[in-house]
Amino acid sequence: MIGKFLGLGLVVVTISSCVYPIDYDDDDFRPRERGRSECVEQAHASGYRRVDVQSARRIDRATWEIIMNGRAANGREFKLSCQYDVARRRASVDRVE
Repeated sequence: MIGKFLGLGLVVVTISSCVYPIDYDDDDFRPRERGRSECVEQAHASGYRRVDVQSARRIDRATWEIIMNGRAANGREFKLSCQYDVARRRASVDRVE
């Protein structure tokens, strides 16, 4: 009887060790989504509210361009361009004239 429980415990431990959670943010498997969220956060930090992402396109292997609309503190709406660097995980937001 003890041997059966020991065997069952060993099987449970073996099977549970095969389950490995994947953290997509650590290996940056989804750079478009990460770039969108980083750019929105950067726009909020720059003082823009109601930031809406319009498009996200890949410029090259390590850079994404995200186009957004954002409302400034004075109530005016501006078109924003954000460059997201995948390798450095940095976003820079500029206003489009």
